[in-house]
Amino acid sequence: THTHTHADELFAVIMSMSLQSGQVLKVHEIVAQGQALEGKAIRTIGKLIRYSAVSSTAVLSGGDGCQLTLSTRLVEPFPYRLHSLVQVIGEVEVSRTGECVAVPRVARCVDGLDMRLHDEALAVWRQFLDKQQQQQQQDELPSDIFDM
Repeated sequence: THTHTHADELFAVIMSMSLQSGQVLKVHEIVAQGQALEGKAIRTIGKLIRYSAVSSTAVLSGGDGCQLTLSTRLVEPFPYRLHSLVQVIGEVEVSRTGECVAVPRVARCVDGLDMRLHDEALAVWRQFLDKQQQQQQQDELPSDIFDM
């Protein structure tokens, strides 16, 4: 008989959905948006402050007091040390208790990353995307609107 493994579960998840690139969000943004993010792909970075191999859960801190629970079932074994900076890409689920839980399909240690510089780059990226979206909206306006 075949026993169900984490690899089997990961394969089933991948096959059942088209993988989305993760929207880059800070931990506090994920917590604030909560259930509105259910089923959406996210990417975030936080300090690993708790991990339980028994329950396949971990907790990331965003540095501002916000904490995000992870279900690590798809990325076991989870080899990261406490207090390491960990980047995860995965989907958001809402637990039975209503808690927003990230389910990473990818996790990596990013110790040494300059978070101040990361946050500055994220702000510039978001400004670029906003300008691009505004330009796209302007391009979609009917051309005769300017002929008045």
